[in-house]
Amino acid sequence: MTEIEWDDSLSVGVDLIDEQHKMLIQRIKDLSEAVGSSRGRGQIGKTLGFMIDYTEFHFSTEEKHMTKLGYPDFDIHKQQHEEFKSTLSHMVEEFEEDGATAGLGEGVNTFLINWLVTHIKSIDSKFGKFLQEIGFKG
Repeated sequence: MTEIEWDDSLSVGVDLIDEQHKMLIQRIKDLSEAVGSSRGRGQIGKTLGFMIDYTEFHFSTEEKHMTKLGYPDFDIHKQQHEEFKSTLSHMVEEFEEDGATAGLGEGVNTFLINWLVTHIKSIDSKFGKFLQEIGFKG
């Protein structure tokens, strides 16, 4: 099973965003653990629900700052957020229909972790550089 831990390579250099990314990583770990140990439908559902809520909160925070500060790659960034939310929503549907299957566990591990690391290291780090260049302290 793939695992993820926060390290400095995931920092975008903006405390507000880094702290939210740390929380997302923790929630992915919680979700992966809950599904992997078949912790029970209620706990997995609760963790999935929190993941959706926190993702929405984090993405809306980033997008609010992008809009307010005139970030030039806003549309591309927002599109990636929408694709992630759609995939997460499909995982919830799969869980509601089939329960905590091995496929869901693998999807949580592989997709969420790979997407988040790739997104942070490429798309979010670009946004972080933009914020640093304009002197945003967040």
